[in-house]
Amino acid sequence: GEALGLEALRAAGGVCVPKVLHYDDDGNGGSYLIMDKLNMGGRPNMKEFGRALALMHMAEPAHPEAKAGKFGFEVDNTIGGTPQRNTWTEDWVTFVREHRLGPQVQMAGSTELKKTWDKVLKETDGLKALFSDIDVKPSILHGDLWSGNYEGTPDGVAIFDPATYYGHHEAEFGMSWCAGFTRDFWSAYREVIPEAPLFSKRAKLYEAYHIINHYNLFGGGYLYQGVGLLEALL
Repeated sequence: GEALGLEALRAAGGVCVPKVLHYDDDGNGGSYLIMDKLNMGGRPNMKEFGRALALMHMAEPAHPEAKAGKFGFEVDNTIGGTPQRNTWTEDWVTFVREHRLGPQVQMAGSTELKKTWDKVLKETDGLKALFSDIDVKPSILHGDLWSGNYEGTPDGVAIFDPATYYGHHEAEFGMSWCAGFTRDFWSAYREVIPEAPLFSKRAKLYEAYHIINHYNLFGGGYLYQGVGLLEALL
């Protein structure tokens, strides 16, 4: 999944992505991936990165399903160590509900979280009300974009270690709380893709996906952060 994700990101252009040279099963139940070596280091140019990422999000999808308006990816992958289902889906709201937040809430096994999620679904018409201002088109997404998954290189800011799929470009920023995006980054990104009216509201939805995933991976206070983010959607 990682190799196919890197290839899809690289095909979109905009951001620097390491070239996949070879991947295969290792014969012992695992797999391996060989990529171009990146000369990483130095301070990332965040203004350049913001514009490059926006251009990547605006690129025409490489996959015919995404070109036809579907959301998902050709294979399932993982978000951290959690399985991430990427079944091709006609409607973004359905994809978020059935293949992103829904499975994470179920995995958490928390009655409080489940009750809050059900209340959100009821009061937002199954999340549809959160998207009344836009018509979502599929964009290629890194899917796990935090500060540990991008780095400055002589060829521009590079992204790696993805959880790639085609989704709403705003979903890329669900990890903004630990991504280090600066004012210069956002200014350059918004020159290409202006902010939609309900962006701030939806940001809580997309952050909730990653926060609840962190609870499923690590436990602790992430559960109550997830509940709080869902309550903010009401």
